[in-house]
Amino acid sequence: LAAFAGPSLVAPDLSGNALPLYFSRPISRFDYVISRLLVMVGLLAPVTLIPGLLLFAMQSGMAGWDWFVANWNLGASVFAGFALWIVFVSLVAMASSAYVKWRIIAGALVIAFFFVLAGVAQLVNGILRVEWGILISPALAMNQIWRAMLGAEPLDGPEAYDCLSMIGVMAVGLIWILNRKLRPVEVIT
Repeated sequence: LAAFAGPSLVAPDLSGNALPLYFSRPISRFDYVISRLLVMVGLLAPVTLIPGLLLFAMQSGMAGWDWFVANWNLGASVFAGFALWIVFVSLVAMASSAYVKWRIIAGALVIAFFFVLAGVAQLVNGILRVEWGILISPALAMNQIWRAMLGAEPLDGPEAYDCLSMIGVMAVGLIWILNRKLRPVEVIT
């Protein structure tokens, strides 16, 4: 869904040179990125966050108040984990769209981002015979974070804090790409 919808949020503005028009109004790059990010959150929340919370609410309703009081942290973990994943995937989609400017290629880049990094992570783990290669894969790193948040047994490899740090580093890199590419440039001929 992010690979389909995300590139159509930023790429048309860049390819049509609409940023100077947008930024000539009282809107900043931050406002522009946040507005596009909120659109992505609005698209991704109904398929991730809402079903997860609905599942927790259904279990709470069937098990009773005592189960809810004993396991409220599961609901908070579901919310925080999915919110973090939605923001990260949205940043990947927007940065890919800003970097490439073509919707179809940007959508393919979003998918390739996750598949290529997962392959590189497995390659590093296999060749170097280490377990820290999962830091390279956003999906595996988020899996480790979710396991820690939900109290499940972690995978072999780095701790959840290390994975969260790596997701943060990747998010900062994506924000840097957005900041670099979303600059109004007026071409005078």
